[in-house]
Amino acid sequence: MEVPTGSHIRRWRKSLGITQTKLSGMSGVAQSIIAKIENESVDPRASTLRKVVEALARFENPDMLHTVQDIMTTDVAALRYEDTIQLAIDRMVKDGISQLPVLSEDGSIIGIISEDSLLQRGANRNGVVGQVMHTNPAVVDIGLSVAEARRRLTEVEALLVIESGLLVGLVSRMDLVRALRLNSIA
Repeated sequence: MEVPTGSHIRRWRKSLGITQTKLSGMSGVAQSIIAKIENESVDPRASTLRKVVEALARFENPDMLHTVQDIMTTDVAALRYEDTIQLAIDRMVKDGISQLPVLSEDGSIIGIISEDSLLQRGANRNGVVGQVMHTNPAVVDIGLSVAEARRRLTEVEALLVIESGLLVGLVSRMDLVRALRLNSIA
């Protein structure tokens, strides 16, 4: 991806007819910083530049899906370490899902159990989820771009989505396929 210059951002913003103040509100970046970026008097952090560019892209294409928040499943069933494997199987079959996050008592993510976990590890139905779960689940921030989620989902089955450290959703390959079907991915 080509990194936009300050003058490119200024032209883009003006072509959309929005002020620096409005862009500030949309992006969460101070108006004074936006002015400095546009005047090229500051070398902004990549995260700051990303916020500005994503805000402009959302404004330009409001119907497009830009972040995992736009495509994630929010009603996510979860398990505890000590839950039985039989409970995991029952939930997967009943709800038609193939991944379940595993949470600690305080609600933090400690793993994920999937069809793959159950099939590869020869699960004893009376065993506990903690024995077969993957302990390094792919965890992403709610603001991750759909493009980056697509790249990551070629390597893992699902992405657990967090906001302020708490699980708020899950993005599976099927969620991404549904978005592709709607032809609404940025």
